[in-house]
Amino acid sequence: MQMLFMWMQMLFMWVQLCLLVVVGLGCAATTGRTTVTQDVHMIVPPAKLRNALYPEWAHHHWVWLSNDRANQSSMMDYATEYLNHGIQVGAVDIDSGWSTGFNNFVFDVKKYPNATQMIEYFHSKGIRVMLWATSMVDEDSPNFQEAYNKSYFIKDVLGRQSMISWWHGKGGLIDYSDPDALHWWHSQMDKAISLGIDGWKCDGTDPYILELVFAFGKKGLVTRKQYSDAYYGDFFDYTRQKLGKDRLIMSRPVDGFDFIFLDYSPRHVVLSGWVGDQDPTFQGLQDALKRYLQSAWQGYANFGSDIGGYRSGDGVLGRSKELLVRWAQLGAFSPLMENGGNKEHRPWKFDDNNQTLNIYKKFVDIHYQLVDYLLTVGSEAYEHNKSSILPLAKHESLIEKLIDDFKPDTYNYLLGPNILVAPIISNSSTVTIEFPAGNSWVYWFNHSAVHQGGTKAEFNNIPLEEFPVFFKNGTFLPLRVTQATPLLGRAGFTGYQLWSVHSPTPSSTPLSSFIRREGGPGVQITHWWPSGNCLSINITAHPNLNSVVEVQGLKQRHELKEAKVLTASKQWVSIPRATSIDELKQNEPSYHIQKCNISQHYTLYVHLQLLVGCSVQFCFTVL
Repeated sequence: MQMLFMWMQMLFMWVQLCLLVVVGLGCAATTGRTTVTQDVHMIVPPAKLRNALYPEWAHHHWVWLSNDRANQSSMMDYATEYLNHGIQVGAVDIDSGWSTGFNNFVFDVKKYPNATQMIEYFHSKGIRVMLWATSMVDEDSPNFQEAYNKSYFIKDVLGRQSMISWWHGKGGLIDYSDPDALHWWHSQMDKAISLGIDGWKCDGTDPYILELVFAFGKKGLVTRKQYSDAYYGDFFDYTRQKLGKDRLIMSRPVDGFDFIFLDYSPRHVVLSGWVGDQDPTFQGLQDALKRYLQSAWQGYANFGSDIGGYRSGDGVLGRSKELLVRWAQLGAFSPLMENGGNKEHRPWKFDDNNQTLNIYKKFVDIHYQLVDYLLTVGSEAYEHNKSSILPLAKHESLIEKLIDDFKPDTYNYLLGPNILVAPIISNSSTVTIEFPAGNSWVYWFNHSAVHQGGTKAEFNNIPLEEFPVFFKNGTFLPLRVTQATPLLGRAGFTGYQLWSVHSPTPSSTPLSSFIRREGGPGVQITHWWPSGNCLSINITAHPNLNSVVEVQGLKQRHELKEAKVLTASKQWVSIPRATSIDELKQNEPSYHIQKCNISQHYTLYVHLQLLVGCSVQFCFTVL
């Protein structure tokens, strides 16, 4: 028997085909459908998982226009263009210049004649609205004189309110240590908060306090770090206090300041950070990645970068097609995917054959498939003062390294525990990857390409449509089904949770994966092999989430002998066969077998809808 079991293990290690199991966890409809008997007893009770710690739109796709082009009409048109090209948008950032004075929080009606209408329009499209802001009030801003007369600004060593020149003029930094100043400042912020905005992009004026050498507030000496923590922390905390915990700010984790790296924000506010402004070049992309690594090492949970670089480059577009695509692909496999800056960022403007558009759309779709994974990984990271990103380079402290001296041996990183990302950092489309030991890794864009952990490989001439990303073999990866998901998206399974695993090694030890969800219970999936040729899968009950289980890595020689589901009365019942994917969607429980493009492979779909959770088992005959 021991030899037989070892033989079975070897067979399953070499398998090449897809077994797709569609399992729903919602309440089954009874009209015109076959259903398994349900009663008040739970087959698999709900998982005792904590809710996600922040809103999922932190992981949506954000877009914005630079301030020289942004107004009500252009911003509404800009987001609508993306939607009309089939690209999902989760948030827009209204860049600087939207107010009548810098940081007086009153919309300029010449540029934004009806801000309330604009915000309502975006919300009707499922798009969140963020406003650019800082803690600097300019001398020519309508609210400056009141604050100055009441001594609400940071002071120098002689007790004078200090006016500081910055990129948008000259002004004073609000003194967060003064309760009266803070109360007044909140009354200014309320002018925008009352419109129902969703958050702020807090730009980096806080380091300007260093120009004073010794800065003082109402309660005495104020260090740069104390001021930064107060600035970003107050925008984050006060907005959530007024509008709810589904509000966010966008601020820097680690960025460069002159020739050093600086940790800007307190960790608790960086749920959707960005690593500052970069040039629209591959060197700029590397600079963004340097800040990824430093931010991750400092324990910031979630961040991304301006796709294509913020700054202006040569030509009408300001950046090359190849750079935009490679940076967008990096964004798709970052916690935050956001695109905006100077000159052109719209993917449909970079060629006449829609290649850039189609690639961009594809990777935005992948990013949305990862939302539940990112929300779970991000919540776990946030809870433990860690990052969603684990750099594979040797840790080099931002305190010890000047920017020009920081040259990591690799920019590769893990996105959560189960996804390996190898950014393309030049036009050469060549990357070298050292696969983490302990597991094998499956190429995202070709599941037959499996690489052993602990090995090193060079990948050349990577097509523009692909990106070197790998997922861990044998572990369930939660993906959200979108309309672009092959077969399932077209068959009406959009919105289902896809649990995908490649070549689960036969083991009697249960292995579990889970997702944490916003404002509700999560879901846990557990799989094991009770015998050498039977795979068991349990999924916890959920009131309104349907799931799809995808088990890849089975050849045709592994003929499905029986597919069974456990009913609430504790009876195993065989699942009937559907003749098509569409029929599968209409009938539960049922299964459908379909041949794959690869010879000697097939795909098995099993569809169940049970409010009480699911316990299923698949037994195979090895030919």
